[in-house]
Amino acid sequence: MKKKILAVVVASAAFMGLFASQPVQKQYVQAAKNTKTAKKTTKKAKAKQISVTYTLKDTTKAKNNQTLAKKTFKVKKGTSVFTVLKKAWKVNYTKSSYGVFITKIKGLGNEKKKLYWTYTVDGKMAKVAADKQKLTKNKSKVVFTLKQYVQAAKNTKTAKKTTKKAKAKQISVTYTLKDTTKAKNKQTLAKKTFKVKKGTSVFTVLKKAWKVNYTKSSKYGVFITKIKGLGDEKKKLYWTYTVDGKMAEVAVDKQKLTKNKSKVVFTLKQY
Repeated sequence: MKKKILAVVVASAAFMGLFASQPVQKQYVQAAKNTKTAKKTTKKAKAKQISVTYTLKDTTKAKNNQTLAKKTFKVKKGTSVFTVLKKAWKVNYTKSSYGVFITKIKGLGNEKKKLYWTYTVDGKMAKVAADKQKLTKNKSKVVFTLKQYVQAAKNTKTAKKTTKKAKAKQISVTYTLKDTTKAKNKQTLAKKTFKVKKGTSVFTVLKKAWKVNYTKSSKYGVFITKIKGLGDEKKKLYWTYTVDGKMAEVAVDKQKLTKNKSKVVFTLKQY
C-alpha cells in the first residue's frame, strides 16, 4: 500500500513539474527573440551611422602650422555640418533667413580684421550655410578654414583705381558726315558720338560708325572710297576729313584721337 501511495506522489510531482517548467521555457524563448531583435536594431542603427572627420585650418599662419585641430565622429546619416561642429568645438555664430553665419570657432575669427571662416566637404566648397549642409557620405572630410580677406578688399580697391584710370584714358568723340553736293540745309547726313580709348585711330571709329569702302596702300595708308554707299571716283566724288576743324595731313588709319570731345567731320566733295 505504501508503495502505491509513493508511486502516486512521484507521478503527481512529475506532472506538476512538467507544467511548472513551461512558463520558464517560454521566458527563455522570448528572451532569445528580444536579444535577436535588439541586435538587428543595433545593426540598423550602426548602418545609419557614418564617420566624419573635422579639421580646423588657419591660412593666416605659416603652411606647416595651418592645421589647428582634427576630430573624428560617428554621427547619424543626414546630420548637419553645424550640429557636429558645435559638438567638436565652441562656436560663435549669428543666424539669418539664409542660415547660420559662423563668426568664431575656438575663439578665432574677427569681422573687423576681415577674418572669416569658410568650409569644404570632401574638398568641395559649400554652397549653403553650415546648418543646411547635410552629412550623407561615410568617411567625409569637413574642413573649416580661417581666411583673411583684407587682400581681397585691396584688390577691389586696386580694381576700382584701374577702372578709374581706364575711364580717364577714354575720350568722347563726335563723328559727322556731310555732303557738300547738296543744299546747305541738307548737307549733314549723320552724326554719332562714341567713347573710345585715347590714341584710337580715326579709321577704327569710322568703321564702327558706318559701312566703309576703302583701298589700302603700304606707303600712304587707307584711302576712303565710300561711306554709307556714297562716293564715286568716276564722278570725282571723294571724301575728305577734319579733326576739330583742321584738315588732316595723314590717312585716316594714321590719324590718332587724343583730345576729349574731339569733332571729326567727313565731307563728300565733288572735284
